[in-house]
Amino acid sequence: MQVTPLSSVESVTDQVMDCLARLKKSGEAHILGVAKGLDLSFSQMRALFVLSDSQGELAVHELAGLLGLSMATAGRAVQALARAEMVTRREDDHDRRVKRVRLSEHGRRFVGGLLQAHREAVRECLESLSDHEREQLSRALAPLLARGDLPTTTSGC
Repeated sequence: MQVTPLSSVESVTDQVMDCLARLKKSGEAHILGVAKGLDLSFSQMRALFVLSDSQGELAVHELAGLLGLSMATAGRAVQALARAEMVTRREDDHDRRVKRVRLSEHGRRFVGGLLQAHREAVRECLESLSDHEREQLSRALAPLLARGDLPTTTSGC
């Protein structure tokens, strides 16, 4: 039987995944409180987050591409979000066939509330640690955070 060292990539990967799963589970309860009463699909929620990260408006076909959805599915998601007053839509200035979409102020507040719910879940988790444990965690995270954006590919940090 081979023993995996505690600091091996596999061991630490398992620990990080366990921690993220616990934070996710805790955060879901907070998020459900924020989203209570809204009937938003997973695609609509993803669209809100993509739009919140966007610097400006996106054409519906651009949003579809970023979400990996068909134009029809993205169009239906945008239509439902517009009805819920989470996004605003308008015709493109140069091509009336193109619809441009952005978060409304209501949508921004909603996404902000979801992010705050995530933050609250993490904060509650960290409150259970001693000052010394939080300091150790902070030191352990520092090398990853110093690298800037974490990779979105398999090329490593």
